[in-house]
Amino acid sequence: MPERTRRIMPELPPLAEADVTRLRRAINGSTEGLWEWDVPTGMVWFSPRTTLLLEGSVNTPIPPNWDALRRRMHPDDAPAFDAALAEATSRGELDATFRLQTASGSRWFRARGASPSDDHPIQTVAGSIQDTDDLRRALDHNAYLAAIVDADDDAVIGVNRDAVVIAWNGGAERLFGQSTDSILGQPLAALAPWVRLDLLPDLLPRALRGEIISGQVIAHRRENGDRQELSLRMGPIRDAREEIVGASIIAQDVTSRRAMERRLVSAGRDLRRRSDELEQFVYTVSHDLKSPLVTCTGYVGLLEEDLEAGDTESALDAARRVRNAVTRMNQLIDDLLELSRIGRSDAPPKSLDLTRLVAEVVEFMRPRFEERGARLDVAPDLPDRVFAVDRDLSRALENLLENALKYACDQPEPVVTLGGRHEEGQVLLFVRDTGPGIAPEYHQKIFGLFQRLDTAKPGTGVGLASVAKVASVLRGRAWVDSEPGIGATFWIALPDQSDPDSLEFASS
Repeated sequence: MPERTRRIMPELPPLAEADVTRLRRAINGSTEGLWEWDVPTGMVWFSPRTTLLLEGSVNTPIPPNWDALRRRMHPDDAPAFDAALAEATSRGELDATFRLQTASGSRWFRARGASPSDDHPIQTVAGSIQDTDDLRRALDHNAYLAAIVDADDDAVIGVNRDAVVIAWNGGAERLFGQSTDSILGQPLAALAPWVRLDLLPDLLPRALRGEIISGQVIAHRRENGDRQELSLRMGPIRDAREEIVGASIIAQDVTSRRAMERRLVSAGRDLRRRSDELEQFVYTVSHDLKSPLVTCTGYVGLLEEDLEAGDTESALDAARRVRNAVTRMNQLIDDLLELSRIGRSDAPPKSLDLTRLVAEVVEFMRPRFEERGARLDVAPDLPDRVFAVDRDLSRALENLLENALKYACDQPEPVVTLGGRHEEGQVLLFVRDTGPGIAPEYHQKIFGLFQRLDTAKPGTGVGLASVAKVASVLRGRAWVDSEPGIGATFWIALPDQSDPDSLEFASS
């Protein structure tokens, strides 16, 4: 128990008759009861107000000693009350809080008093007793609510009308890593950078005008670099007269929930994409794969007729056409299988050395360009890293270069350039050619499965569909910029994982 110094009561001047009258009126008008304890005898005088306060009466007064209270006292409070009496006999001051059993139940009281003289040993202690039940229960209730608020994981912050922090719960300490003692009394601006200060000039005045604000989600980066997303709810704080004296801010960490929402959105997109692919695949099986079979059936019939007629030359021509149809159907099946493997690799996407990947693709494709008399250049300033699946991205770039070989290298001195750059949280990769270009109405269509602008060119129409799928599974996209006569530039845009904001771009 902390050491206390006894308060010395000043000597009062003698009371005049008028003072005695006023004192009697004050005692009668007070809601507190009075008592006087004669320490040597243990006798206690209780005033009539005290008798009423402790539920005694004129006919059944309270026995003149502390035992009369102690017998009605809550067992948990009796030891502390006895200790307070013992201290009062040595120090001359009494301050005890206890519960008494009354007709209406257990109620809280507080007894305080002091010795009116400096006599030692203490002879007399006098003071008052007050019913503090309402106050105590209100304090207990407030402490109960405060404990609930303090245990909440959400940050609960109170500011006054001058935007100075006046309340800061345990959730705020855990969320922002600042103790209550360090932040109370500080301006709200001291909470930067977790609060977007550009929002406060708008939001705080609205809350101080009585508006409840919700649905504001802000980004926050902790000191250790972790990224958080916080949902803010703000509202006015009113006093007992319903006047607005400040504003409350409740910040909830919604990082996991928002990430789950983004994953669900992404899964929905992926499901729709897969559904579209399945529908396209069914169409292809029923149409494009059937076409070579129809061709084979027709030429097998002609082959039989030619053999029966002994026309060897025509029979060989029919057999060659059957072989070509079978070869095409086999190529279609291989391309479809390759398309189906995109995004299903056992190896998840990871950060790749883009310079190394591009060098390997160029080394693989360069001999074919040289055969066609075309030049294959690599643009300078390639991004160092890209987040992708090595095999899928390599195949996509090879498909774009194959596409340039087929359609853009019939021109004199053709040049194809492979390059890339960073732009707004993305890594952009491109293949640019100097070919005949593509009309705008075909820019979207050519990325569809089995879509070909020139059927005289070899191919199955799966290459650009594969490029689009590689970009899609990595939350990116593919497109072409082109006009007839000025060449074409095919683009792949992928989220830049080195940029923390790129995930939002990818999921938006």
